[in-house]
Amino acid sequence: MQLLINGSFWAEPNVGSGQYLHGLVRWLPQVAPQHRYILVTPAAAPPGPPPPPGVVAVRARTPFDRAGGNLAKLYFEQVAVPRAARRLAAGPDGAVLLVPYFAPPLRAPVPVVATVGDIIPLLLPEYRGGLRVRAYMALVQRAVRRSARVLTFSARSRDDIVAHLGLPPERVTPVPLAAGDQYGPGDAAAARAEVARRYGLEAPFIYYVGGLDARKNVGTLVRAFALLRARGLPVTLAIAGRALGRDRRLFPDLDALVADLELGPAVRRLDVPLEDGPLLYRACTVFAFPSRYEGFGLPPLEAMACGAPVVVSDASSLPEVTGPAALRVPPDDVVGWAAALGRLLGDEGLRASLAAQGLAQAARFSYRRVAQETLAVLEQASAAARA
Repeated sequence: MQLLINGSFWAEPNVGSGQYLHGLVRWLPQVAPQHRYILVTPAAAPPGPPPPPGVVAVRARTPFDRAGGNLAKLYFEQVAVPRAARRLAAGPDGAVLLVPYFAPPLRAPVPVVATVGDIIPLLLPEYRGGLRVRAYMALVQRAVRRSARVLTFSARSRDDIVAHLGLPPERVTPVPLAAGDQYGPGDAAAARAEVARRYGLEAPFIYYVGGLDARKNVGTLVRAFALLRARGLPVTLAIAGRALGRDRRLFPDLDALVADLELGPAVRRLDVPLEDGPLLYRACTVFAFPSRYEGFGLPPLEAMACGAPVVVSDASSLPEVTGPAALRVPPDDVVGWAAALGRLLGDEGLRASLAAQGLAQAARFSYRRVAQETLAVLEQASAAARA
């Protein structure tokens, strides 16, 4: 079988879609070296790192490469990648096009398997964007319905896709993600000392990393933290991440909330480079993730892989990710969040127990497994097309 992969995010290995793409491209040839792997990347983008052994990289041009932007992106997804598939997919063993994000082509000469991590713009009104974004979403929704198979990251996302896109359940397969190899247990005391040196952040501290948009619900965490501080607990809240826009409906003003609650220096806003992610996870006293909706929810898994005790929202896919290895609280229960955080901060034995359970839970997820389960779906799509 020839497997063509849309490599639109190949040059962005630090973003979520890029991490997923790199994990697949690294592991697919290892679990199934008998297949031929072709990574199709946009000529308008930087080339990115060389692909691993067993993977051939091909650059695809568009008429809009010099201008770049949305037209080049749309042409690459809808025209250039299908053309590359037609040119490269000759042979008797069949071919499949894998599009590892929510942008399959409407028409393609080979079966398409698309990954839809979530359908947040369809579920949450504040994420629907302007007219151009809604038109693009209408196009890719139609294209997903025409795809041979659809991958997603959780059973909750599968249910949402089935309900809102009208796909039969047997065409949608959840394949859980995994934390990167850099996330693993380490010397917590050494990590705390290093975080104190680099960031001026002393233990005990509660840590959050992720987006700062509305669904991430960081305001609930700040309000719960204010209750803890009102009880006199000497703890700091560290928040890593940036608002990616100025729309206050989509990106609430956390600094204003911190000021209104008179939390001052007890709340630290951090800019944490990707390479320091494991360090902060290992150093934190508690990791908190209050998100209202996640297609998967990678930060809690990364935190557990590093040995942090975790509190998450009892919402969307997060219970699937953490299993019994985390405390779970309804996302908007401020008092409940304060109680769970206070309980963990005050009980070293509970923290140690959750950390051990978290390491075991995180070990269930790996990119080898992601590649194996993804490959099974790709082979099914190829076999069905040739039947």
